[in-house]
Amino acid sequence: MESHPVAKAVRQRRTVYRFRPGPLPDGLIEEMLEMASHAPNHKHTQPWRFVVVRGQAIARLADLRVELQRQRAAKDGKPVGDLAAIRAEVEDAAAVVYVLQAVVEDEKRRQEDYASCMMAAYALQLVAWEREVGVRWNTGQLTRKEAVRSFLGCRDGEEITCCLLLGHPEEIPPDWKRRPLQEITRYIE
Repeated sequence: MESHPVAKAVRQRRTVYRFRPGPLPDGLIEEMLEMASHAPNHKHTQPWRFVVVRGQAIARLADLRVELQRQRAAKDGKPVGDLAAIRAEVEDAAAVVYVLQAVVEDEKRRQEDYASCMMAAYALQLVAWEREVGVRWNTGQLTRKEAVRSFLGCRDGEEITCCLLLGHPEEIPPDWKRRPLQEITRYIE
């Protein structure tokens, strides 16, 4: 089974935390987005929207990340932490892809659309990994704050589901131990 490219990408994919400097090849992000847009989606709603942050905008996003950390530390009454490291988390990425969801009022469809957006994000990760591009998935401060929505130009009816920091891996973390299938699987016959 490992000889199949998809199975290999699923098994070998890792979350990359450190990136080497340098841009991604021209057209690669568009290729990844194209593949992401083929994710399953109930009733063909295609609920995903993508915002790509790259070039000089990466530094502005890093500035925003640092400011959000300062605000969080002040609110929690805790030390601000290593701002250079916090900045580097964003600035070291060649690009950041935000996956947005077009939100509807129907709760069931909203849940289905959210799942589709996450499948699109995962499809993008697998294609990236196959192309030797590392990805760090983020659903923290870079996705939950109004300042980020404003930075991205989010429209009414769009919600941020996640962001994917992309770049050339500086190092690839080892796999972590996963629970045996017997612990997490039930069969009904």
